[in-house]
Amino acid sequence: MKTHRAGVWVPAGVAVLVLCGTAFGAAKPEGGMVGKPAPEIQAAYWLNTEALSLQGLRGKIVVVEFWATWCPPCRASIPHLIEMNHKVAGKGVVFIGLTDEDRKTVEPFAREMKMDYAVGGGSKTGGVYGVRGIPHAFIVDPSGTVAWEGHPMAGLDGALEEQLKKTPPSKMAPRDQATALALMDLVTKAIEKQDFAGAADLLAKIPNADDDPAVKQRADEARRVLAEVAAKDLAEAEARIKAKEYYEASVALERVPRLVPGSDEARRAEAKLAECMGDEKIRPVIEQGRRERRAADMLAAIGKGEKDKTLEMLLKELGDLADAFPDTKAGKGAAARIAEMKADKELMARMRLQAAEKDCKSWLSMARNYVKAGMPDKAGPYLKDILAKYPDTPFAEEARKLLAEIGQ
Repeated sequence: MKTHRAGVWVPAGVAVLVLCGTAFGAAKPEGGMVGKPAPEIQAAYWLNTEALSLQGLRGKIVVVEFWATWCPPCRASIPHLIEMNHKVAGKGVVFIGLTDEDRKTVEPFAREMKMDYAVGGGSKTGGVYGVRGIPHAFIVDPSGTVAWEGHPMAGLDGALEEQLKKTPPSKMAPRDQATALALMDLVTKAIEKQDFAGAADLLAKIPNADDDPAVKQRADEARRVLAEVAAKDLAEAEARIKAKEYYEASVALERVPRLVPGSDEARRAEAKLAECMGDEKIRPVIEQGRRERRAADMLAAIGKGEKDKTLEMLLKELGDLADAFPDTKAGKGAAARIAEMKADKELMARMRLQAAEKDCKSWLSMARNYVKAGMPDKAGPYLKDILAKYPDTPFAEEARKLLAEIGQ
């Protein structure tokens, strides 16, 4: 049995917190929520989306509409809401329809009406918002404050358009926004340390920085700083060229496109660098400078982890540097150090012991395993290799004892 309420047939025995208006505009807005923090929304289940919360949508403009399947004005509003949702797609606006009805009632209805915005069912949020009649909509601004409330067919369009101008929302997904803000923190720290190239590289990892107002504001400030540094680099490059310090000029010119990619300054720097590289007198100077830089970086890397390397490994890395860059300061320094190390008899003895330790420990382990497995014949070759290659080490004495034990 059904009972008639406010011109709408409602299932008898159902406690209805929000009553449907009999015509568009009949559900008059109370206006009591405008300017107040929007209460968090809740639903027992969701359609067309994962579970949503206003906290998780902070930075967006959110339209929250309370409705029901049994409400004729609600039904009439749905096509309009769908059209509005499509109109602002990609602009950082999220539409949410909340009803207190169960899933078996709402899901087929939403499918029939082609409701493609977020729908939450089994919701008790209407009471928290003080809704007395449905349909009733609220606009929640990016800060989480209620900016407007009323009938979705009576002013929502204009109010939403005005809100988009007043508080531009984030067009990023919440997760992308959090990532972008975290990257901007790193950009700021890099700039504070005057690591401008590093800051530019981090900024480049936020491809849609302008899609979020908070991110854009910080990104614009970073871009301003980087543009100032790029301008100084251009001026420095010109001065270096006049002083015939061509390599130093090339370093400054190479940095500009990295700091301000795609800018006029970047194009000027690239053109100037190409001009320098096209000069037969200047190009060799720049190329030698680049070799010096690569060799110096390689030497610095060798020295950074030197304490964790064996002498054999250190000699090899120094040798690779000396072979690759023999005409550089770092390459010559590496060659000189190799000669010094090889002339140190005590050092060379220690290096041989290090090499012996690596090989012999492995061979002794293999030999012991074969002896334990009852295969002494297979253990013998490992032990004899120790005696042949490292006869004057403690490992040789251990190998002799084990050979004696197995009768070899």
